[in-house]
Amino acid sequence: MSANGILAQAQSLIDNEQYDKAYEILQNSYESLKNDAEYLEKFALLAKMMEKNDEAVKYWEELAVVNPNSLVAYSELLDIYISSNKYKYYITRAKYKILNEKVTQSIDDYKKAIGSTTDENEIINARFLLAKAYEFTGKIQNAIDEYYSILEHKNDMAIFYKLADLYAGQDDRYSAINILERGVKAFPQVKELKEYLSGLYVKEGNYDKALEYAVNDYAKSKAYLMKGDNDSAFKILNAIEDRTNANYYALFAEYYFNVKDWDKCREYIDKFNEIAPQNPLTYQMRALVCDANDDAFGYHYNMGKCYSYKQDYELALAEYLNAHRIDSSKSEAVKEIIKINEATGDKTSLMEFYEKLSRQEPDNPIALNGLGDVYFDMYEFRNALDYYKKLEKADSSYYEVYKKIALCLEKLKDFAGAKEYYEKYLEKAPVSLDTEKIKEKIAKYADVPSLNSAEVEEEGLIDKIMKIFGK
Repeated sequence: MSANGILAQAQSLIDNEQYDKAYEILQNSYESLKNDAEYLEKFALLAKMMEKNDEAVKYWEELAVVNPNSLVAYSELLDIYISSNKYKYYITRAKYKILNEKVTQSIDDYKKAIGSTTDENEIINARFLLAKAYEFTGKIQNAIDEYYSILEHKNDMAIFYKLADLYAGQDDRYSAINILERGVKAFPQVKELKEYLSGLYVKEGNYDKALEYAVNDYAKSKAYLMKGDNDSAFKILNAIEDRTNANYYALFAEYYFNVKDWDKCREYIDKFNEIAPQNPLTYQMRALVCDANDDAFGYHYNMGKCYSYKQDYELALAEYLNAHRIDSSKSEAVKEIIKINEATGDKTSLMEFYEKLSRQEPDNPIALNGLGDVYFDMYEFRNALDYYKKLEKADSSYYEVYKKIALCLEKLKDFAGAKEYYEKYLEKAPVSLDTEKIKEKIAKYADVPSLNSAEVEEEGLIDKIMKIFGK
């Protein structure tokens, strides 16, 4: 019988007050359904109803493991633990508060849990949970103190990692190195700890120490390259057989940078980009090559791309603007500035750079569409129409422009023209969200005459005035 069938049968017996039979059915299904949250909740509630308290505790505890987000399990366990086990009571109350998004309030409960037990494993567990709560609430030093307290009880490789991460996150490499030194002594067989330590020594500029702890060929070659021992790095890299790892190409690019072979350097940067596309490192490396070759525009443009892929758009915009100031004739930086301004909604800057891009590339669809949209939003329908018409010629595949032209013509009271362009739009997009509305407009404008130019200008002026007064 399926899980749903068993639960339905048990519920039917419970509804008919045949509790013993229902309990027997659920008990016989334990091995096959013990990982089913609905089953455990029903079994625990029935055990509680039948005053089988030990069994009820067992199933509530198992439910909390199977479904850590079960508020009913924690609520029931709180009622049980309050008089039977203070440690479990405070741990459960803390978790209950966390589920209710009251992490700060859970901290005091974890502290009380620590003070209510002498069992070492329970203390370690409570301190770990307390440290996690401190991390979540941004109290990093308190979290660090708790993780150190755990190490006083026993060496735990995960705790060494966690402490190193927390220190590194605060740019405290000295403390991160110290804790990893302890970790390596405690777990000399763990390569990951050594590699982490080697990487930190590279960042500190202590390349001999980095080599001492480096385990894999990538870490070794990196340390040699940073040290300036290019020959040793080259020998290691040449011996690596795996050509699918992006690090291989990044390190070879760094080698060729060191020996000033710019063509080879660019070649390996491109290969790195093929394996790891849209990686900020690609553009950081390209920027350094440009800088070494006195290409100021290329340096700032590529640093802008680097920050863009890091999603640090403020710094990216600053770099693109620097690139544009250095060489305003190039459109690459202008296009990137437009992307950021479109995302931030800076219409003043958008119009400026749309116009610049339009001057650089008169048929650029981005510039034409952008200028059309800006003028349309400003109720400058004739100007908007001019740009949309240019866009129609520049990009025949962008059929949305037909609808935009039709809207402008509507505003200018050229209903015959609007009808024509709405029909063009429906030819390209016969099924869209506004298809029926557009068909209604086409039918409406079939016999409606267009206004003369004087009437159009008057209507345009009224539209502007109405917009000013928010009507």
